[in-house]
Amino acid sequence: MKPNTDIGRTVVRIILLSLAMLATVCGTSFATDVPEGWRTYHNPDYGFVIAYPGSFNFYPVKPDLKEAQLSYIPICESESVACFEYVGNGDSETNFEAAGLSVNILREARTEEECNKIDTGQYPIKKAIINGVPFRFGETGGAATGHAIGGPAYRSFHERVCFELALLIAVTSSGYDTDAVKQFDSSKLEEELDKMLHTFRFVGPVIDGPGWKVYQDDGCGGVFEHPETAEVVTAIEYSNKRSASDETTCEVYFVDHSLKYTVAAKVNLYNPGQLDRWLRAAGYPDLSHAAVAVHSRYLTEYKAASYYYIYGENTLFILSVSDAQRKVVSPDNNPVFRHLLSSFKAN
Repeated sequence: MKPNTDIGRTVVRIILLSLAMLATVCGTSFATDVPEGWRTYHNPDYGFVIAYPGSFNFYPVKPDLKEAQLSYIPICESESVACFEYVGNGDSETNFEAAGLSVNILREARTEEECNKIDTGQYPIKKAIINGVPFRFGETGGAATGHAIGGPAYRSFHERVCFELALLIAVTSSGYDTDAVKQFDSSKLEEELDKMLHTFRFVGPVIDGPGWKVYQDDGCGGVFEHPETAEVVTAIEYSNKRSASDETTCEVYFVDHSLKYTVAAKVNLYNPGQLDRWLRAAGYPDLSHAAVAVHSRYLTEYKAASYYYIYGENTLFILSVSDAQRKVVSPDNNPVFRHLLSSFKAN
C-alpha cells in the first residue's frame, strides 16, 4: 500500500510542534544561560533555582545563619532561605566589608500590595521581568556605627508568597582614617550579583506556601514558622533564675491537628560533655543515641530517636512532637515538623 504522504507530513508536524513545546517548557524550568563553572542551587520547598560562581559561599541557612555574618550589618537575615556571600580576594585595602545575594521569604507580606512596598527612601520602585517572573525592585540600604549596606531588592508575589532577592554590598569606616582609606569599586561585583539574579527562576510549585506565621522567641532566642491557625503558647517563661539552674530554661509549643509541637531550650551548656550529662539527667536520649544531621561552624543538629537537638554557642534547642497522650512520637514524614525544623533559626 502506498503511504499517505499528507498524513505523514501531519504526523511530522505534530511531533515537531510537541518537541518545540517541550523545549519551551524546559526553557522556562531550568537555567540554560548559567555561566560556565557556576553551580546551581535548587530549593524544592520554594520551587526555585539560582546559580552562583565559585567566588561565593553558599549557605542554605539551615540551621546556622550566624556562619554567614561576615559583616557588622549581615547580608542575610532570619527571613533568608538561601544565602550567597562573596568571598573573593583583593579587597583588604579598601573599605569593603561583605557582599552577597539572599533569597528571602517575607511572611508578613500577605498580599501582593504589601509585598510591593519596598522601603527605598526617595528612590522609585521599578518593574522588571526576569525569566518570565514579574518583579518590583528598588534601592535599599541602612547604616549603623560606622557601617553601611545597600543595594537593590527585588520582590515577586508568587503563589501567594512574597519572595525577595536582595543584592547587597556592605562597607565600613569603623577604625579607618576615612581620608586615607581607598573606596571600594563595587561595579564588577554589582555585575556579578546581577548575573546571579538573572539565573533565578521558578521550576516547580511552592510546597511551603502561604499559611505560615513567624514566631520570634526573645527569651531563649529561637525563630521558627508555625501554621497560622495555631497559637504559640509559652509553657516555661525565660528567667535569669532558670538560666542559672539545671532546669529547662524556656519552652513554647503549638498544637496542630491534635499533635503538640514543642521547642524547648537549655542555656549555659558550655561543652559537649556538659550537654551530654544534662541530657541524661533531664531524661532525654544522650549523644550516644544521637546522629549528627547537620554541622556548621557554630551549630550542630542531632537526630536522637524522636527528638531533634540543635546545639551551639552554649545553648541547646530541643524540637519534638507529641500526641494527645503526651507521648513523644516520630516526626518522620510529618510535613508540619519538617517545616518547623527547616524554618528554625537560632539567633
